Amino acid sequence: MNMMINIKNNFMRRAGRLACLTMAGLMTAGVISSCTGNFEEYNTNPFGPTPEDMLGDNAITNSLIKSMMPVLAQGQQNNSQMIDQMIGSEYGGEIANIAQWGNSGNFYTYNPRINWIQVPFNTIMPQIYTGFFQMKKATEGEGISYRWAQLLRIFGTLRLSDMYGPLPYSQVTGAEFTVAYDDMSDLYKAMFADLDIIIEELTTVALSGEDMSSLSSSDFVFGGDFTKWVKFANTLKLRMAMRISKADPPLAQQKAEEAVAHSIGVMTSAADAAWYSDNDGMNPYYRVAYAWGEIRVSANVTSYMSGYNDPRLAAYAEPSQLNGERIGVRNGIYQSAGSQSTYATYSRPQLSEGDKLLVMSASEAYFLRAEGALKGWNMNGTAKNLYESGVTVSMEERGAAIGSYLQSNNQPADYVDPTDSSKNHAAMSTVTPAYDENASNDENLERILVQKWLANFPNGWETWADIRRTGYPKHFPVVNNLNTDGVNSQRGMRRLAFPQSEYNTNAANVKAAAAMLGGADTGATDLWWAK
Repeated sequence: MNMMINIKNNFMRRAGRLACLTMAGLMTAGVISSCTGNFEEYNTNPFGPTPEDMLGDNAITNSLIKSMMPVLAQGQQNNSQMIDQMIGSEYGGEIANIAQWGNSGNFYTYNPRINWIQVPFNTIMPQIYTGFFQMKKATEGEGISYRWAQLLRIFGTLRLSDMYGPLPYSQVTGAEFTVAYDDMSDLYKAMFADLDIIIEELTTVALSGEDMSSLSSSDFVFGGDFTKWVKFANTLKLRMAMRISKADPPLAQQKAEEAVAHSIGVMTSAADAAWYSDNDGMNPYYRVAYAWGEIRVSANVTSYMSGYNDPRLAAYAEPSQLNGERIGVRNGIYQSAGSQSTYATYSRPQLSEGDKLLVMSASEAYFLRAEGALKGWNMNGTAKNLYESGVTVSMEERGAAIGSYLQSNNQPADYVDPTDSSKNHAAMSTVTPAYDENASNDENLERILVQKWLANFPNGWETWADIRRTGYPKHFPVVNNLNTDGVNSQRGMRRLAFPQSEYNTNAANVKAAAAMLGGADTGATDLWWAK
């Protein structure tokens, strides 16, 4: 099934309650009106929950939380493909998109078309705020459901900021027609301040032993277990702290150490991992890989994992139709009908229809702590021990036997394309799974971030951020860089330009936000935390 046709037919059926009315034409060349320009609509949105939706115990808050949950992972097929797969998983080197889609500009060749660049903004902002304003009104800005909604708001805002940079946050009230953007330093400070309150109040509920089962029907991640939501919130805080570790080292260390020292703390076991269960009939990665044939495993994954003889590879990639081996596809190949047909025989991600979507692995918390320990922060463990715990937990999360992996000195393998030798490439790294306490901090940082990347398959969002702020893990350059705005093939896309819809309807504020970047509003300009 072709995504271009499918998105027009199916998008509004699933997204109508969550997205701007103007989203129906997102794949056309027409102008999409601004989502921040429509904040007044979210306060009284006719596509929000109806009175009938909100009958019964906690029905109001359950319905509103459900409307915000997609910010964690896009379960709707077209949203997933356009946002999580074509951007997050592609730029994170987890999967390779192989469809042509008209070849008038694609994310994977670094020249996305203008009306695609605005899709994440114009999808996720309404997912956050349609429910959030109604929740704030229903709860008068107090209580567990409101704090839960705030947590989802922060997660979605971080995802958008990782793509665009400065964002509306502190000035968003639901009453203004146009909204000013926060620069990234102020944005993070505001999110940390809200997150600290959220963690405090969720902790009180988690430790109280109060029966929260009436909220479980809206929880597609932890089924109403608020101890796990506290661990999630602390791990998100740790993630945010690491994101700004070069831009604001004192604040980063403070917030990271607070998260780890908290009475409930961060994720520590495979059972803590956040997996999202809601979708529109099947796992959207499965649909796109198996029904539509438009994604395959990235060559980056098979290069590292085959070289390592990594026991998780069988859980990530199915054998190719070419020769039964697990063979990925180089990212960024300008596809023709013939090449797409050929690459369709390479390894698909190993998935089932009913698989949940990864939001945040528990192993990530260990890798974040290991990186913090390298910096001399108090992460309640050494970098080596935390790194090894992260690998161990990742193996448990994927049902793989770790064996002697942590003692392995295997290196990533060269990539050999079995049908086109011009795509062959030498391995990008020599780092091994075995931790080396005699190595430099830089080498061990690379080791930590390689394993963090592998642990998060096929969710590439964290890896795209890690590449931009550290240069690790090292991935093959895209085959065809068609960008004309200065994006370097080795460094990759640094961000997405602000949506044209914002320039159309919120011009003064988005122009002020562009000035905050310290560079042009293009995909070549580094974000604040990556400079």
